[in-house]
Amino acid sequence: MAFLYPQESGEIMRLALQLHNEMGCGFKEKVYQDAFEVLLKENNIPYEREKHIQLVYHGVKLEHDFFYDFLCYDKIGVELKAYSGIIGEFEAQLINYLHVSNHKLGVILNFGTESLEFKWIPNSWGHRFTTFIGSPKE
Repeated sequence: MAFLYPQESGEIMRLALQLHNEMGCGFKEKVYQDAFEVLLKENNIPYEREKHIQLVYHGVKLEHDFFYDFLCYDKIGVELKAYSGIIGEFEAQLINYLHVSNHKLGVILNFGTESLEFKWIPNSWGHRFTTFIGSPKE
């Protein structure tokens, strides 16, 4: 369990375990995202789906954006996967999102295996001062 935001991270894990227990493995990632959103709503967990994160470099908004699957409690990035295991590419993706967004904690939830796999990743790389979070503004 994550030590940062223990109550909030505990709720996220409780819902992830509930979802995996009820649906098992074998569905596509988008199905788990849709179902996870239902649980977030039912449990009154504040969240944003496909939370936009944009990097501004030398005052220029870069063309390629980042999107968390979910940003819960306005502070925990959540990435859902339906794969045979958590691979380094998934970890690198979440690390990049945390690095760009300045959020302190993220989790990968993998529903593609018989037992729920998860990995909590703290942002230990400090803050980026060239980051813009939210909808792009012209």
